[in-house]
Amino acid sequence: MKNLIIIDRYDPRNDKEGLKELFKDFITVKSYFFSHWEKFEEELNRRTLDLQYRNSMVIAKEDGKILGFGTYTLFRDYLGNDRVLIHQVITKKEDSFKKGIEEKIIRELQLYIKRSLKIDKVYFICPDSDGALRSLFLKLGVKKSRYIWYENEM
Repeated sequence: MKNLIIIDRYDPRNDKEGLKELFKDFITVKSYFFSHWEKFEEELNRRTLDLQYRNSMVIAKEDGKILGFGTYTLFRDYLGNDRVLIHQVITKKEDSFKKGIEEKIIRELQLYIKRSLKIDKVYFICPDSDGALRSLFLKLGVKKSRYIWYENEM
């Protein structure tokens, strides 16, 4: 019998240690960007106290074990447009697409964004080399933007 994966809101009292374990694997194996647990924990704590972001953090659990974490960032661009970036879902490589964790978390976040924030468009970052995530985007109807993110280290 297949275990049920539950999507729930992140609870810092109960979920922080499980998320820490997940984060450490993710940051070395799957992440597009580098960070340290301390920086990530500081951001988690800030978001937990911010009403706008408290519900933006979701986790996927199976038998009480955290298998995935997702969130978004809401920002206003220089033209006054509200935009939402759904961040790369944090998972362990072996739990990723086989269990549909990224898909479940992204769908939950999109539903929340549409219903609560009343925003109809979200953005993602995905390198061309991440074929698995691009396949998931195809399934979800996410299309490549005509805008490309460039960066310059100064």
